[in-house]
Amino acid sequence: MSFIKLDEKIEGEEFFVLSEDDVATNGIGGSVELPTGKYATELHLFKDEEQAGEYARDYWKDFIEDDRASAIEILGAETLMAWALGDPAGPGTSKVNSLEEWLDLYLDAPDEHFELGPFEIEAIGENLVEKLGFRPTVAYSMG
Repeated sequence: MSFIKLDEKIEGEEFFVLSEDDVATNGIGGSVELPTGKYATELHLFKDEEQAGEYARDYWKDFIEDDRASAIEILGAETLMAWALGDPAGPGTSKVNSLEEWLDLYLDAPDEHFELGPFEIEAIGENLVEKLGFRPTVAYSMG
């Protein structure tokens, strides 16, 4: 039986029966479509918080490289100019001296990237662990 049990509820449920076909690996971590209500909820699965931070950092690094115009809009021209001059700046509450330092903030705070979580994975079917190639302990969702 394919299943996952979380420590907290998503859409009123914490235990989900799944199909192996709903599970995917994506380089860093994996994901699963949870059958919640009218729409499915994508849950990102990670071996640990460190892996979740790597995923969030890589997401933003790739986003910035792939869509510079949107990145400039999100980060702000003032922030980018400050970084170019070596001054602390940044979107959000943390101010850092460069884009690399800003990306590194996600390593310690992956929850800043996701809308929901972290969720502790209390139990998961062994077949899902086998498909993922690792035993996830933490999960996040984009909502």
